[in-house]
Amino acid sequence: MVESGIFVTLYDKETLDLYLDKGVYGQHMPPEDGQPSSYSNYYRVLGDYACCRENDHVFFFLKRKIYYGGQIKGSKEKGAFNINGQHSPMGRKANAELVWDESKREIYEETDKPGVFKVNDKERCQPFIITFKDKRNLKGRYITSDKLYFKLGEYPYPLPSNSIQGMGFCTITPGETQTLLNLLKKPTTNKRNPQNNENIKINGKPTPYKTEYTINNPSEAEIESQLEAALTANPKLLPPKLQPPKNAAICRQTPISPFKPSQMDKADITIYTEKQIRDGTIPNTVIELKNDKAGKQAAEQIKRYHKWLHKRLGNEAQKIGIHILAKDYTKTFNNYLPPKTQKQIQKHKLTETNNNQETLNIR
Repeated sequence: MVESGIFVTLYDKETLDLYLDKGVYGQHMPPEDGQPSSYSNYYRVLGDYACCRENDHVFFFLKRKIYYGGQIKGSKEKGAFNINGQHSPMGRKANAELVWDESKREIYEETDKPGVFKVNDKERCQPFIITFKDKRNLKGRYITSDKLYFKLGEYPYPLPSNSIQGMGFCTITPGETQTLLNLLKKPTTNKRNPQNNENIKINGKPTPYKTEYTINNPSEAEIESQLEAALTANPKLLPPKLQPPKNAAICRQTPISPFKPSQMDKADITIYTEKQIRDGTIPNTVIELKNDKAGKQAAEQIKRYHKWLHKRLGNEAQKIGIHILAKDYTKTFNNYLPPKTQKQIQKHKLTETNNNQETLNIR
């Protein structure tokens, strides 16, 4: 079984105790009363929720310490998250009830809108939540973050948990997950017992994500982040040969790049199977998405993935499936790929329905 997880950054111990005590987590997001613009983070955050699956591990990062929360409850086949209220397009489509409301917490400023509160004078809500339960008797255990990063320093490439800057939470690889679990299981590990007296709990029955709440086929996506969120939440929208096997882990925005000060190359979707590569820190499948016609820029990007993987892994990189999915391709797309790259990369064309998706000869 492939074990994966999510890595969540928090800012105060009161919130940590609340989430540990109640087994709930919800990212703060601006209310989306209309359709998200191309500048909104809505679909990017939704994409992280969409990668979650039943039994994925939850880790909280606060002030240089990493705490264990539990394992996610929900589906093994599709996004294991719940829709909370109607301050999002998905919430309105699902007619979801507001079951988790932090607006009355003393550390936030309450508004006249249920489920909406102000943080630093900005309106925030929690349109999606995950629920989790400790099955390993590890809840509240914590390590200093240096212990994780010293271990990850053994790998000469960036991983999601050490490139999380600017994100509230991210999906992490099986390699990172197992490293964290091994460190937290040690008998000398410290433990925090959550002290929370806030009168906040789940009221009612959460609305779980269903595939009909996202687009029915990839051609309906208006922006690339919407396409990414839909494919990770419902992998059956992927071409059949790219659909992850049972018990695989899915991550998004995974660095496939050397360390850089900024603008590391990140693959849109990565899949990790039981046939682990480099302890599960390298994906078995890399998928790059383009919601329009792929040309020189897309070809150059996927060429960098191929070059970096071969530089780091040598011949072992041949085991990795490298794919690009786009609505169409320019006539000159192949010209930007050297022969060695063309032999390994497969390109796919997204058409009107999943059954009609094409796998194209890249040569």
